[in-house]
Amino acid sequence: MKKYEYIIFDMDDTLIDNLENVRYAYTKMMEYKGLNYSGEGFNRWYELDKQFWLDYSAGLIIVPDEYRYNHDMFIKYIQSLRYVRYFNNEISIEEAFKINDLFLHSLKEVVIPIEGALEVLKDLSKKYKIVIATNGPKEAVYTKIDKIGCKEYVNYVFSADTTKGKVTKPSSGYFDELFKFLSCEDRSKAIIVGDSLKTDIKGGMNAEIDSCWFNRNNEELKEGYKPTYIIKNLIDILNIL
Repeated sequence: MKKYEYIIFDMDDTLIDNLENVRYAYTKMMEYKGLNYSGEGFNRWYELDKQFWLDYSAGLIIVPDEYRYNHDMFIKYIQSLRYVRYFNNEISIEEAFKINDLFLHSLKEVVIPIEGALEVLKDLSKKYKIVIATNGPKEAVYTKIDKIGCKEYVNYVFSADTTKGKVTKPSSGYFDELFKFLSCEDRSKAIIVGDSLKTDIKGGMNAEIDSCWFNRNNEELKEGYKPTYIIKNLIDILNIL
């Protein structure tokens, strides 16, 4: 067994139940727009959101010059563009800014931990440095940490919206900045744990570090992805580390 020093956890759907978290925020968004919640509408939003961030990671999202050169406005524009797309370009970017503020605030209100998350973090924090690395907004991450009561077990928080290169998982640039942030030169001392093949496991491969796929939905391992370990329950990671 390798001797790790850093355990890098994804946040959404690894430590917290992101589906219910997002469902609540989506409901608040629809109330703001005077529209009724529907399961079909929520599923459309959930899939659009996931695809949007994959497109962003692939460099497919174009940001106008007026937002590109100010970091805060760049992030705000990127986050808000999702709502413009969801509402079929029938709202302005200015209204999307307001919806984004509401959505981010709502994400802080209801946070449900994945079963075993606190036990895992508490146990591993005795032996390793715990890192949370996410594509989500940093502000929301800290709120989620507080809500599920794991702040004392987390050593570092790293989010895409704080990167200098405006990069996200799974890009190698994201992990270059992460390891610089950690002052870690030996990547063999780190392992990433996450639920997403496309961002967490692929990111680990791009960064040339070990990875543990949290396959809670019993998905098929797709060709081209090579996690070092696979677990179906988060608590099972204690049998590995």
